[in-house]
Amino acid sequence: MKYLIFLDIDGTVRSSKGIHPRTVNAIAKARALGHKVFINTGRSYCIIPEEIEVMLELDGIVCGLGACIVMDGKFLLSECVSKEDVKTIMDFAKRHSNRVNIEGENYCVSYCGPCFLGKEFEVFSYENMYERYPDIRVSKFAFERRLSEEEKNELSDHFVVFNHPHYAEVGIAGYDKATGMRAVSDILGIDDPHFIAMGDSYNDIEMLEAADIAVVMGNSPEDMKENADFVTLHCDEGGVGYAIEKLLLGE
Repeated sequence: MKYLIFLDIDGTVRSSKGIHPRTVNAIAKARALGHKVFINTGRSYCIIPEEIEVMLELDGIVCGLGACIVMDGKFLLSECVSKEDVKTIMDFAKRHSNRVNIEGENYCVSYCGPCFLGKEFEVFSYENMYERYPDIRVSKFAFERRLSEEEKNELSDHFVVFNHPHYAEVGIAGYDKATGMRAVSDILGIDDPHFIAMGDSYNDIEMLEAADIAVVMGNSPEDMKENADFVTLHCDEGGVGYAIEKLLLGE
């Protein structure tokens, strides 16, 4: 049986120490056996670390919480937030004094404070952003702080919210990492796909639930491990590589 394998980036494939050699080697071996390997990340396309595509042999990338799919350098799915909804998010950020990163396929900027990319990417109004970046294609948002239930409800008509321990991601309603997986199988023309998904965080839950084999990282929150099919090693120990070895390579 051949699998479509979907891998989160942060805390799964890559840690603060980089990408473990065990993971690099196992992915290459899995692809040599005919399995297909995809990144499936909440990050928008423009902020995917360069080392991901340099170090890993991949069949494609699902990004922006399922809103964007790239294969062979081509955008095969490119769902973007409307300008009206971008303004809604920026007004929300200002009203709640919660810095937001506005993540696009081609640019990433911040509002209500500078982001990790630096002050030069801070914008100061909706009009200022579109003057400076008229062709920005927004995939998702990341807030500096978690959103309360009331705040989540305020956005629920057009967006989906994933609260992490110290920040919140906001994507387009109707899209998540699981929809991205199914879209890949449709693009490839696979009628009966078999999925392996590996992740460490709460925005991976839909992806893990949709997979035939759900692999949860050793560094994941304990409540995520309860429903895993396989709990692997910590990301720093090459947990993705270890899972592939045990599940697919017979090592």
